[in-house]
Amino acid sequence: MTLSQEHITAEIQDKAGEQHIFISGRIWHELYPKADPGLFLKVLRQEIDLSKYGEGITDFYFTFVILEKLTPNFSNWVGSDYYPEKASVDIGIRLPYQEVLAGDKKAVIKLMEKALLAGINTIAEHEEEFIGPFDYKVFKADVETIFENPDWYVEDLANDLNNGGEE
Repeated sequence: MTLSQEHITAEIQDKAGEQHIFISGRIWHELYPKADPGLFLKVLRQEIDLSKYGEGITDFYFTFVILEKLTPNFSNWVGSDYYPEKASVDIGIRLPYQEVLAGDKKAVIKLMEKALLAGINTIAEHEEEFIGPFDYKVFKADVETIFENPDWYVEDLANDLNNGGEE
């Protein structure tokens, strides 16, 4: 094995032990940037280490679904699935379109916080499938602690407003 092959092998082994958080959105175009999943992705990646909760989930995928009408083509985005072969959970929670449309950015962030916490609750549906332990209750409590700080998103919101976004 050459030095470069050893390096590649070591890099693959390192990545195998990593845990990942992915936050995205299926959001009607007129609601972005008011509904911005990036705020949540940034803070969770900074503040949450999935390995703290166990090995049962190494990849956490969450999708905010904010569409006026949920057609059959898009209905598979809502729900919760666990994939034991990847130790990953994929959660999609629908937010009330009219409330998001009518709310200001701060109100929408609160709706998104509520949706994310509701999504974490759906992990309980999959506990028997976990390939290892995962304490989703402590995970949820840690996310709630982040959201209890009323300023958790203020810096990013200020940057967004400075770049032409609306409050």
